[in-house]
Amino acid sequence: MYNKITKLLENKNILIVEDEIDLQDIIVESIKDYANCVFKANNGLEGLEIFKSNSIDLIISDIHMAKMNGLKMSNEIRTIDPYVPLIFLTAHDTDENMLDAIELKSKSILIKPFDKKQLLISMGLAISSFNEDKKILNLNNSFIYNIETKELKQKDKYISLTRKEQKLLDLLIKHQEHAVPFSLIESYVWNENGATPDAIRMFINKLRKKIYPELIENIQGIGYKLTLK
Repeated sequence: MYNKITKLLENKNILIVEDEIDLQDIIVESIKDYANCVFKANNGLEGLEIFKSNSIDLIISDIHMAKMNGLKMSNEIRTIDPYVPLIFLTAHDTDENMLDAIELKSKSILIKPFDKKQLLISMGLAISSFNEDKKILNLNNSFIYNIETKELKQKDKYISLTRKEQKLLDLLIKHQEHAVPFSLIESYVWNENGATPDAIRMFINKLRKKIYPELIENIQGIGYKLTLK
């Protein structure tokens, strides 16, 4: 069972938002060996800023926190990314919490205290459910992209994508209809190697030629966004 779950967590960036530092550390220690990267935040404001600056695949957040609670943070995040999986943590199992979480399309609510097994199962279910919901994306003009297999097709013709092109397309899809900053594109696609603005521009123009130019829109002075009209 654990092998299947940990396989789902491979290459995933996970954001932990929890104001109880001891619990935050326990969660990080429980999952850090399985995920690509684990980000930590002590409240909703910090969590929101981390989300805006990084490509996050799963959010695990406490509900009741100072400065900005988990529900308000998640509501802000939903305006940026309607699909990123959410798991809420709470010590207060109330109907109001449940209804708010459902409205935000949360994949699970974990009642404190919980153990590592419960945490990993919830994470596995959240990611597998997301993968199933968003596996196939219609990019219009007869283009179809399979997010799971990274295959791009136009009608019955497969279009070859490099690993970097796949990562860029994944990033733009995750933030579709919202501008993705140059800095996030550079860090996500090129990692620590970096890329100049000219290199990013040339790279995106090359991808545009494989699909169609209007799909990837240049947002002057900010970055690029995927435009599905």
